[in-house]
Amino acid sequence: MAAARRNLSLAALMLALVAAAALALPSAMWACLVATLLGLAGVVLFRGNGWRTGALLVAAVALSLTLLDAFAGLLTPTAHGAGLVRTVEPRWWPQPHPVLGFRPAPNTTAVADATFNGQPVYHQTYHIDSEGSRVTPKAAPGADLYLFLGDSFMFGQGIKDDETLPSLFAQLGDGKVRTLNLSAPGNAPNHLVRAFEAGLLDRYVGQPVKAVVVWIIPAQLARTTGDGSWLASSPRYELVDGKLVHTGSFTEYRLTHPVAGLKYYLGELFPFIASIGEKQRQEEQLRLFVAMMARLEQYAREKFNAPLVVVYSWPDEKVRGLHGHSEIDQSMLVDVIVQLRKLGIELVRVDDLTSGQPTDKILIPHDGHPTRYTNELIAGELKKRLRP
Repeated sequence: MAAARRNLSLAALMLALVAAAALALPSAMWACLVATLLGLAGVVLFRGNGWRTGALLVAAVALSLTLLDAFAGLLTPTAHGAGLVRTVEPRWWPQPHPVLGFRPAPNTTAVADATFNGQPVYHQTYHIDSEGSRVTPKAAPGADLYLFLGDSFMFGQGIKDDETLPSLFAQLGDGKVRTLNLSAPGNAPNHLVRAFEAGLLDRYVGQPVKAVVVWIIPAQLARTTGDGSWLASSPRYELVDGKLVHTGSFTEYRLTHPVAGLKYYLGELFPFIASIGEKQRQEEQLRLFVAMMARLEQYAREKFNAPLVVVYSWPDEKVRGLHGHSEIDQSMLVDVIVQLRKLGIELVRVDDLTSGQPTDKILIPHDGHPTRYTNELIAGELKKRLRP
């Protein structure tokens, strides 16, 4: 009995140490390494063959996870912007939203900073107006209205309010054009579809909406299946008999589908688990993405009798034959643009406008978001197409 109590006390202490390591150490791999060492210690400290065998098994499993995680890390390319540190005040910004999961709240400001290896990259204040739009120039009553939707590219992360694409497009209108920048960093097409579906944009019905403009990048693909820690409360969709169906939030789905939830949460800890079934997941993301863009085009026509215009920083037919892009098969990315073209969606190719320009002129160094210069080029192209 005394031996059993001693073993239980040691096991509880070891579990507490593993939990503390998981909280304090920078990755799950280090926590698994601690579990390996504690398991080996248990082989020596525990009394009884059963306890010692169990400790050895725990050590073996933990060591296997450590080695698999390390191997997966070696195979994974270094992420763009490694060494970049972004902060924003208030910390929880954009703020929680009951329909979209998160969204900039009306009449708020946020201060964003970025450093690279300790050196400043940008320091900007984002101003959100009474409609939840990042501030754009005022326009005359009854002016033509353009809705700009998207993620950090459209929002203008890292640049001033008056340097964003929606702001620059309005500036070209000389007070005769009103724009709303209803974007949020981290957004995906599922947020945009849900905003239409839930009636969040109905207040603009009956107004002179001339176009709905979105900006797409490959990073948005993973967000369609909730592959991002900030997306837990965001709207989830799936295709049922070819139809796009809202199923609640990603958290709700994972709680009601424990196997999928467990795989996701383990994948957050261990890259090799996240890579299981990766090709099938990417195919699902591509199908969802195209379906969402088709639905956005339909909503723009139904609600406003306006076109959907897609600005894209994305591989297309002009770069076919290049190597993979962001771990996604090149041909799969190209096919997305092909399908959007077949849907008759108006497309604006950013690479056509920025070709030949130095990278640090068109993208914020180390950060990768577009600069004012890039937005000026796109705004000029949109003016030619939408206000000839």
